[in-house]
Amino acid sequence: MTKILDCTLRDGGHLNGWKFSDECISETLRTCENSGVEYFEAGYVMPECIKSSKSKLVVMVDAKNVCPVDRTADCVRVACYPEQICTAIKAVEYFQGEGFEVFLHLMTADKFDDFEILKKWKNKNILTSIYFADSFGSFMPEDVENIYNKLSNCGFDNISFHAHNNLQLAFTNTIKAIELGAYSVDATVFGMGRGGGNLPVELLLRYLKKDNSFYLELIKNYYLNLFEDFRWGYNFKSLVSGLNNIHP
Repeated sequence: MTKILDCTLRDGGHLNGWKFSDECISETLRTCENSGVEYFEAGYVMPECIKSSKSKLVVMVDAKNVCPVDRTADCVRVACYPEQICTAIKAVEYFQGEGFEVFLHLMTADKFDDFEILKKWKNKNILTSIYFADSFGSFMPEDVENIYNKLSNCGFDNISFHAHNNLQLAFTNTIKAIELGAYSVDATVFGMGRGGGNLPVELLLRYLKKDNSFYLELIKNYYLNLFEDFRWGYNFKSLVSGLNNIHP
């Protein structure tokens, strides 16, 4: 079954400068664990209040700025734009050699023309999965299928998807990825994220027939207040971004 990666703190943090309270961080992680969510992305650095978890802890590293990773993390996700792919591959190989589980995360995946580099990469088996992202929330389901198939033809066994909701298609596109056999998909609490927001994890859990009651309680206790302050979701700016496939 497709796994879930909760990226609320990392992706949602773009809205509030990653200034979540320690209590909110701890309760979000506890909710993730209680709901059977397999991966929890803590951010670009590991918060001091996190020591261990039943869910695997993930840190994202940008290929343009590779830096040391806290040993509390189980996994490193290396994110890159198309022109950074060679640098990203070297980073993935480095972190895997350091004992971390590794993801390679392709941002603006629809703009990635040269799949030959990935096809020829001999160490692709070190990846837990390769992610492709609908970075500006512009994909249609056929775009998801097209890129998924391109990566499959490159020889990747595990392929994952990261959606944005600028055109209100994050749920539909993620379902398409799951139907194609995605290893994992990303979601956030109450859809928290810049632009049009992300796929709400509480809806994804319902679709996968998992208990979402812990997340509903978490939303009431912490994320409704954050929503009042930062108001992510469908708006004219995110609509224009998604329609034109540009950064919000």
